Amino acid sequence: MKNRKSFSHINRSACAAIISLLTMASTASIPVHASHSRLTSTFYKTPRKALLASNISENIPLLPVNKRIKKRPTDVQLYQLDNTPLGDRSPFLMVHGLRGEYAAGFRWQKLADHFMKNEDFKARYKIYMVRYSSLDRIAFNLQNYKDTFNHLYQIGKERPITVMALSMGGNMAYEAMTDKDIDSKTQKLITLGTPFHGSPLFTKEWLSYSLYKRFSWPWTRVEHNITYNFYFNDNKQLRQDLSWDNIDGAIPSPGKYRSRLPLGPHGVLTAGDTTNERLVKVNEVPIDKHKLITYSGYMTNEYLTTKEKRILESAFLYPYFVLFTSFPAHFGREHAALGLINHDMCCVQSTKEVAKKAGEPFIYVLNDGITPVTSAIFIPDGVAKEHFLARESDIEKLRPKLDVGQARVFRNVDHLSFIGSEPKTKAVSTLHSPLVDQLNPTEPTHEMFDWILGDVLHSDEVTGRLAKGTDGAMETAKPVHTEAVVRPLLVPAK
Repeated sequence: MKNRKSFSHINRSACAAIISLLTMASTASIPVHASHSRLTSTFYKTPRKALLASNISENIPLLPVNKRIKKRPTDVQLYQLDNTPLGDRSPFLMVHGLRGEYAAGFRWQKLADHFMKNEDFKARYKIYMVRYSSLDRIAFNLQNYKDTFNHLYQIGKERPITVMALSMGGNMAYEAMTDKDIDSKTQKLITLGTPFHGSPLFTKEWLSYSLYKRFSWPWTRVEHNITYNFYFNDNKQLRQDLSWDNIDGAIPSPGKYRSRLPLGPHGVLTAGDTTNERLVKVNEVPIDKHKLITYSGYMTNEYLTTKEKRILESAFLYPYFVLFTSFPAHFGREHAALGLINHDMCCVQSTKEVAKKAGEPFIYVLNDGITPVTSAIFIPDGVAKEHFLARESDIEKLRPKLDVGQARVFRNVDHLSFIGSEPKTKAVSTLHSPLVDQLNPTEPTHEMFDWILGDVLHSDEVTGRLAKGTDGAMETAKPVHTEAVVRPLLVPAK
């Protein structure tokens, strides 16, 4: 891993020049890359009246609603959503993703508002949020996060804390849990689009090689390569922390490769040098994964169809793709940028052995624009080398193989849909559309926020029985609107 006005800090003049060249050359468009929202840092200067109010409730500053903090944080800062006393409630901690520190409400506002409309939630939880520098390495923030977590634990009268994290925020929260002290104080960790195994997107040499293999036109290779280089140079911490851990053994070792043009993709790719050993070590630490509830999404695209249909759709729908995805991405539309990344990640090259096992040449077609589904649902070691998600029909088959407490997978959902961010050109709102959990398709459909809220309210009932096949199948009681939310219950499947 699934956070801004744009998904990249690419210099606008450079973008304009590249787009002009592309237009003249009549070639494919450049992907502008998704980071999570543009957010900020450092202590929020709370107005005196708000500060006095916050002193009533644990001396924690109030969340700067509808305001952006522009200074980069140097530590991990704790905020409270409101100044009501904690009382007998438990702390509910929300951890933002990439660049979330520079967004109003750290991009949690819509989801937090939905939670606070539910009386059951308000009676059981009080919302807190942390702000940290997502532009720095996880190691830079980790100890400060643990200290802040422990501070909240003391404020909460030593009640276990439920954590919800978006994207890379989930990586930090999970890595903190490799400390047994933090793990013992964590009630549940609910992650949204978190790249537990990293992402091919952040694995520079592998992605570069895939661009080299995918495109036959040298100029097309150049334009994609330039864009990704801008992105990687601006987000080096992602390459260092969240590149792929090769859990599935899919990284090939072709050695040296070079495009014809000087600015095209080139380098040396070997599995040994590319594998993210840091993530491997993090994931080797024994943790009770039953505490995890993992959410994942993927976007539909032509790579989910047969090769013949794919070629037909690519040819006839390309103008539509350029008009509604490529051009908007160039002008900072984050969902359009995710759509472009989604296509490039679909074509990441795997080894011949993996492609043969999967029955398809590409095994990351199910991704939300940042995180492959296999990474977001935290597929176990061993299972990843035998079970691939190259087709939608592969999803439900994987359910009995998982070892997290609960996992959910949603179709046509990108990396930002979990927090209520939506394309402005979309006629039907994803946020308010009934969604099927593709991993548990027999459950009733619900809107995204109701899925999340239902799992929060019943997280105590999640014990990991999902990993035991049909004995852990989920059913959902009838949804009640506003005050009484959807109630997913663990019961044996009929």
